[in-house]
Amino acid sequence: MDALIFVPALVACVLFGFLFASFFANHYLNVMQCTGSGSRNVSWPSEPFVDNLWKFFYLAWIIGLWLGPAWFLGAAFSKSDVPWMRYAVPLAVFWLAYPFSQLSSLSGPSIWLPVHYDVFGRLARKPHVALGFLVWSGLALAAFGLAFHWTFFAEGLAFLIVGAPLFVISALVYSRLLGRLAFSLMFTRSVLSRRKRKKRPAEAAPAPEPPPEEPEFRQPSELPPIATPDEGDLTGYDIQFEDAPKKRIRAQTVEKPEPEPASPRPKFEDDDGTAEYGVHAPEVQPEDRAPVDVVKPSAFEMKLLSREDAPKPPKQVWTPQLLAFLIQPDTLAVIGLLTFLCGLFGGAVRVAREFNPTRGAAN
Repeated sequence: MDALIFVPALVACVLFGFLFASFFANHYLNVMQCTGSGSRNVSWPSEPFVDNLWKFFYLAWIIGLWLGPAWFLGAAFSKSDVPWMRYAVPLAVFWLAYPFSQLSSLSGPSIWLPVHYDVFGRLARKPHVALGFLVWSGLALAAFGLAFHWTFFAEGLAFLIVGAPLFVISALVYSRLLGRLAFSLMFTRSVLSRRKRKKRPAEAAPAPEPPPEEPEFRQPSELPPIATPDEGDLTGYDIQFEDAPKKRIRAQTVEKPEPEPASPRPKFEDDDGTAEYGVHAPEVQPEDRAPVDVVKPSAFEMKLLSREDAPKPPKQVWTPQLLAFLIQPDTLAVIGLLTFLCGLFGGAVRVAREFNPTRGAAN
């Protein structure tokens, strides 16, 4: 009987888990990118689900590179007398190694590059910023690990209700902190970068070569003839310089003739008799210059040109303002969606663990 419930629950785990992970990866990276660009608030663009599906595989590669081996290492401590080491070891490895991979992906030549030397050189310039990130991210990861245990392993429905929103909020806060670290390092030069050498003063330029002498003029009759298959050898005509005018030609003004009297309007014959063509003034007067709204830029274009809204180096990196994005209306809607999907995923995992046929044998 347990197998009849376990198999559908296992299928639900896969479906709800993939759906939650896909939405979670999209929103997690969105918070990091907005914060890394220097934005105070987080914008939540509405994009098709399929267009952001690749972010799940990207984040799985960056996180799984360190969390996968660390999880197996933590499983080795699960049989010891200290069961909490099962979660502490993976979180410790993730806490120290994952930020370097994510920053390398953001600043390296490819987003799939897990380690880049430039990140270590930038962090060496600001050790106090890196230390502050480790402190605050450590608190966020501690809450994340506790929420993970409550959502998927703790007994009781109350832990699932409390653990799911805490799981989502702690992950988004960690993404916010990591994006802030990336924004701070954007204005930092790596200690490993090479300094540009000053150009040496140019040596004295050599004297310019004299212009080549013009060849002596030769008449076409003095040049070798051109052989043609039909007419034989052909030579050109000589130029007679004596026939050229020696007197300089000057332009002379000519008096403007008087205008001729206007001719009478053309006439045409209609059904009633003879009538004249009517000439009307043009309806649209042509303009000599472009309209004012085309020549004069708008206030928005002038703002883009002045670059007043360009991000500036932060005076204080870690401030309580980083948590203000959690009370944005759009952020609350995203947290509600991710909490609902996380609750479905956690509930399916709990049902599958409860009706696992091998549970008794494993115990």
